[in-house]
Amino acid sequence: MALAELGSHDATLAVDGIAASELAATFGTPLYVFSAAALARRVARVRAAFGSRCEVLWSIKANPNLAVTTTLRAAGAGAEIASLGELEVALAAGYRARELRFAGPGKTDAELTRALAAGVGTFHVESLDELQCIAELASARGEVADVALRVNLPDQLAGARMRMGGQRSRFGIDAEQVPAAARLARDHAALRLRGLHVYGGTQCFDADAFVGHARALCDNAATWERDLDVRFDELDLGGGFGVPVYAGDPLFDLDRAARGLQALMAEHDRDGRRWFVELGRYLAAPAGVFLARVVRTHRSGGHRYAVLDGGMHHAAAAAGLGTILRRPPLLVAAEHLDAVEREPITVGGPLCTPADQFADDLPLPPVANGDLLAILNAGAYGLTFSPHSFLSHPRPAEVLVEHGTPRLVRRRGEPGDALRDQLR
Repeated sequence: MALAELGSHDATLAVDGIAASELAATFGTPLYVFSAAALARRVARVRAAFGSRCEVLWSIKANPNLAVTTTLRAAGAGAEIASLGELEVALAAGYRARELRFAGPGKTDAELTRALAAGVGTFHVESLDELQCIAELASARGEVADVALRVNLPDQLAGARMRMGGQRSRFGIDAEQVPAAARLARDHAALRLRGLHVYGGTQCFDADAFVGHARALCDNAATWERDLDVRFDELDLGGGFGVPVYAGDPLFDLDRAARGLQALMAEHDRDGRRWFVELGRYLAAPAGVFLARVVRTHRSGGHRYAVLDGGMHHAAAAAGLGTILRRPPLLVAAEHLDAVEREPITVGGPLCTPADQFADDLPLPPVANGDLLAILNAGAYGLTFSPHSFLSHPRPAEVLVEHGTPRLVRRRGEPGDALRDQLR
């Protein structure tokens, strides 16, 4: 959990030794704070578990903050992008274009053209239509594009809270269509077939299910290589390891997954083959916290309510956006971690919608106006996942704590931002 990653002092939440209350006083609220040390530890932990034969890719979509991405690159993570904006972030963070992998089911012709011109290393292709388009664009440029086929395996990834594959999906190429795609990539002069990619879902808490899904890809790869006379020198086994972000979430058994994956790699390894896992939330979530202050409290119908200066427009994942079963996030009173006295309170933000609610009757220490609350494990799918233009409140600031020093890495918005880019 984030308390273990971020730390506390005298019953007060801290980020690498700096009290959350001090950070809030210095930078204001609502506020995202990230720990550079925690980010580096997460990468080191995964790399140590999976071994040197498996490369770790940072999924920038989870948190496209430049400072966060720069920190993860320095820690040894590669990168996977899903837009031209993420390409810009990756390049600014110090990645070379040829190191990057470009995924996503809806890459436009214009995006593919820009990515080819930038020299993006490998395109993870999600349809036969996209594969043909890349071939035509690369041919027109007199270039050869490296491609990997994202495979939609027939069996879903068991244990994943959000599944992105199975019998039908807009993600990836169905397994029975892979032979046609592989032949096209093999035979077209403007394409170079590099490998296969699978990503069955996210927030997977079942290590055995992840390994089983990876095994299915490896077994299929061996069959297709034999039957189609092709080589898959890169196997991206996906990721989506579960992270506790809501009350009651379990822990993902990284060591169990690593043991299974190491055995799988040993069985299917060979000279020249590269192995990848791609992780977003698992690397970044425990390294971040979202801080907000209580603006108003009141009672209604026998229930107590606290209204914060930050809401679902700043932290949509914490408010349950995209989830079927709504549960409270890991929410604590940042300055009273050891308080014994508790009372049920419903916590939400300032928006004019019932969707702007984090927790219903959550037992917290008695809170008053000005108190600081914190949502833990908030380092992924935070600000940029949230509808921060809704109701035109200013955007929160973001801060990175590095070597014991906090620094602003995204400026706070202003009310005038509501007019930005608008024309009469």
